[in-house]
Amino acid sequence: MTYNTRQKEIIEQFVRTKQGDFSIKELFAELLKRGEDVSQTTIYRIIDSLVESGVLKKTVSADNQIRYQYLEACDHYGHCYLKCNTCGKLEHVDCEDLCDLTEHIKRQHKFTVDEANIVINGTCGACK
Repeated sequence: MTYNTRQKEIIEQFVRTKQGDFSIKELFAELLKRGEDVSQTTIYRIIDSLVESGVLKKTVSADNQIRYQYLEACDHYGHCYLKCNTCGKLEHVDCEDLCDLTEHIKRQHKFTVDEANIVINGTCGACK
């Protein structure tokens, strides 16, 4: 059963407009600052459902903190997310060369890649 509560709408609006990633603690602090009455339990429940539905990506930062980032809706193949192992930044990238790679993996290795959830780990330019 899906509940479409005011709290859910507030949290969804926050995650869709937030630039970059965030923690539950940061989300809770921002909602308190705005005068919103949302419990941490409610935040965890809603965030978990957004991760499960593919709206948010859950990652672990370089300092082992759980972070979340809104995933831009894509109706095409050839996109992925680049995750910096140093700062934890998650960046959406369109790259048509990924189609060739996923096709190669499918043909040569008999493995179908979930193209909506490709995350490539490495080090971003700011952290090099």
